[in-house]
Order: sequence, then C-alpha cells, then structure tokens
Amino acid sequence: MAEVSSPPRDEQQIQSALQGLREQYAAATKTKIITSPADIDAKDKIMDEMFAWCKEQANIVVLKSATILSADPTSRTVQNCKSLLLSKGIHPGQVYAANESLLSLLLASGEEEEDLKKHKGETTVSFSDQQRHLRELVFEAVRQNVSDIHIQVRQTYTKIRMRQHGELRVYAEWSEKLGREIASVAFNKETDHATSHFNPLIPQDASMPLKMQGKDIRLRLASVPAHGGFDMVMRILATGEERTKQLDQLGYTQKQIDIIKMAMKLPFGAIIVAGPTGSGKTTTLASCMEMVESTQKLYSIEDPVEKVVEEATQVPVNTEKEDRSFASMGRAALRMDPDVIILGEMRDEDTAHVMVRASITGHLVLTTLHTNRATAIVTRLVDMGVSPVLLSDSSVLRCLMCQRLIAKVCDGCAIPLRTSERHQPYMADWEAVLGKDILDRAKARGNGCPKCNRSGVGGRIVVAEVIWVDEDGRQFIQKCDTLNWEKYLKENGWMDFRDRAIDLIQAGVCDPFDAEKVVGPINPATQSRTFKYS
Repeated sequence: MAEVSSPPRDEQQIQSALQGLREQYAAATKTKIITSPADIDAKDKIMDEMFAWCKEQANIVVLKSATILSADPTSRTVQNCKSLLLSKGIHPGQVYAANESLLSLLLASGEEEEDLKKHKGETTVSFSDQQRHLRELVFEAVRQNVSDIHIQVRQTYTKIRMRQHGELRVYAEWSEKLGREIASVAFNKETDHATSHFNPLIPQDASMPLKMQGKDIRLRLASVPAHGGFDMVMRILATGEERTKQLDQLGYTQKQIDIIKMAMKLPFGAIIVAGPTGSGKTTTLASCMEMVESTQKLYSIEDPVEKVVEEATQVPVNTEKEDRSFASMGRAALRMDPDVIILGEMRDEDTAHVMVRASITGHLVLTTLHTNRATAIVTRLVDMGVSPVLLSDSSVLRCLMCQRLIAKVCDGCAIPLRTSERHQPYMADWEAVLGKDILDRAKARGNGCPKCNRSGVGGRIVVAEVIWVDEDGRQFIQKCDTLNWEKYLKENGWMDFRDRAIDLIQAGVCDPFDAEKVVGPINPATQSRTFKYS
C-alpha cells in the first residue's frame, strides 16, 4: 500500500491522512473499519496477557479472540504484536482498522477493571458484560461532549442515540435483550439509591455516579414506558473535569452581566433563571454562585446535586419523600441563618411561596423556572398561585433571566452565507429584515471536518434575555400586562432573543437556520405589526 511521504504538520491533516489509510486498508482486505463497541462481540474483552503492552502502544488493542484492532493496521506495531502473540503460544487473529477514539475507550475500560482488582485485592473481580457496555457507552458520550444518551428499547431492537450540541444522532443499534440488561444494571447496580428491581412499566428516575479513568462522572437517569418497550435517558451532569464558566464565556453580553452582578450584590430579593429543559440554566446558576462573597453563607437545594461548588452547602432533594422536597428543604434552610439560598427548581406552588417568603424576609434567592420568555416568568408565577400584588413588591423580583442555546458554526469548516446553496431560497426574506451588510458577514455551517466530527457545529452559545425589574416594571407586573411591559423594555434599549440572535449571525458565530430553530423564523411576515392574510 502507498505510504504517506511526509507527515502533515497540522493535526487535522494527520487525522485525515490516517483515516484515509484505514479506508484503503479496509477496502484492500475487504473488512470494515471498527468505529464503536457495537461492532465488537459483547463478550470479546481485551486480552489480559496483552493489556499492559497495548496500553504502552496506545494505538492498538488485542481482544480475547486474538482479533487485533489498530489505528494504523499497516504499521510495524501490528507486526510486533503478532510476534508477541506467537511467543505466548497464541495464534494471531484478523487485523481490523479501528478509530483511535474506540481504542482509547477499550483501553480505558480495561484500565478501570484492573484498578478495581487492585483496589479490592482480588484477581477475579471484573465488571459484567452489561456494566462494561454501560461504561463504554458513557465514556464515548463524555469524549464526544454529549449532553444526553437516549436508549430506546423496543420489541425487536434497541436504538442508542446521543444528543450533541442539541441535536440527536444515532450512535448504535443493539439487541432488545442487551438494551433491557443495560437499563436494569444502570438502575439496580449503579445508582446512588439502587432500586430493588427496575420496572420498565412505570416511570423511574435516579442519579448515577461512575468512576472512570480517575474521574468522577455523574449522570441523571430517567425512564418511561412506551408502546413495545420503554425509553431511558441518561443526562450527563458532570465529567470530572469541569470548571465553572464565567457568564461572558457562556454568551452573555457585558450589559447583561452588569445587570446580573448588580442583582447579586443586593441583600435580598429573587433572581430567576428561566428557559426550556437542557438550556444550561444550572450552568448559569453555578456561575452566579461563584459571585457570592466568602463572608456570606450559601445554601443550595438541588435535585440532584449537579455541579459541585466548594463555597456552598449543597443539599440534595428526594422528591419521593414529602419531608425532603424542594419546599420542605427550602424551609429548613431558612432556619440555618443563610444569606443566599439557591432553589434548584420551582416545580410547584409550595416552592414558589418559599421563594417569596425567603425574599421578603431578607434573603437573596436564586432559582430556575421553565418558561419561554423572561417576561413570562411573571405569568408562570401567577399561574402557580403567587399574587401579582406580592410579585410587584420591591422586595421580591429583582432580576429576571431567560436563556436558550444556539449552535455555533465550526471555525474549521464554516463557509460564507452567500455561497451556501441551502440558504439561497431564504436570502431575500433575511435581507429584508436583517439588511445586506449583516448577511455579507454571516457564516453558514460547512460540510464538516475532523475538528467538529463532521457535524459542522463548533459548540453552543447562550442567547439570553435579562430584565432589571424597575419601578415602572412593577406597575406592569401588578397588572400582569406582559405585552406592554415588553414594549416599554424595547423602548429603553432592552435586547430580546431575536436581537441577540441577529448579533450572533452578524458576528459570523451562528448559522441563520440554527438561529431560527431557537428564536423563530426571521422574515418580514413574522415581524410585521399587523399580519396580512391576503
């Protein structure tokens, strides 16, 4: 086979060249490239006799069947591997090309089993096949910066999908039996409070800590019954290497940050972060918690504890027990002489009333809520039974935030918007609203590159609405007049979701298609004061 004459300098070029070699090898040997654990027999683990040697090489794995997986199957390392196997009296098996990410995953799984053996002082202790599959799945999700793992079990199959940058992508298909076993192992053996029996016929939830490669990974599990089977979703809460991001790193503007900092310095009142599920509210709360001064006592009521903050007393909630709900634990925290209280989520009337009570009794309260707009926070609280008159009190609402996440274009493969064929049919509508100058600077998703795993997405960024509740604003709150409140805010320079999305499009950070998924269609008809039906 042809060899690469000189190694490319750029890392992306090196990876691209290696992938090309793997594809050539697979074509020449009429084999497939091994890319995921689903391509390997569930019982075919790393060969114990070869594990230490494989770990030293880093780019090769030998399975118990003597099958050899290599990132560079034509290299001298493979020949050395065959010689070493023969010296041990083992006949080498088939050589397959494999992605480096899969090899790392298999080596990590083998290393964890070895560590467990050493820790327990035993040589026979090992994970079951199901536990190994579960860890491999989580490890791969963490490596790819995935937020949720969806396991869809039906009568004849199990489909695994992963949500990366807000989009679901199919990862693998397993047998129905393996899917059920993975779910049972996750709930019955790996959770904080392992249930006696996983029941796919009823909704269940739990939190699951895993130790992998010396990192503490935490997940939240939830399952619901479905026609022909059940669904289980694993939300990755922590990967063991997070650092709390500053608000500007998340995507907040300097003016919005100034408002939040001003609110955080107040001695009492409520700061509410709203947004749909998975919009990063907890991450924003953690950033706000970092602003609390060391001389203040901070209690955080969470379900479950997601991001560890050293300065806070983080109290876990158990929603299955009435005396450990958000409301009851919040009331208990009020008796602990706090300065700042974090209520992880306002889910019911009791928790909402605890928030109000804490605010008007001299505490600064931070909490989250599920709404679509910052002004809708008031509507939601009224719906939860809090009086508009009480909400308009100057001691209660101080700062209202609502955020969503927009996908960023990948720096490595983004293209000018004007040159994108997919966007041409919508260019006239966008130009009528945004203007020619903005579109000239805008970028569109490219076809993908190694840097973004061929997705065209380079992460996600927050678009947020931040409201400082002033005296005039309280008048609108008392009347529940959110329509005129928004008009008043806009007249005073307030930026809503659409304004922030346009800024990001103009800066070449986001594709207009991705922006429209979050803020709605950007065209003249949706922005007109009076809609024309003819």
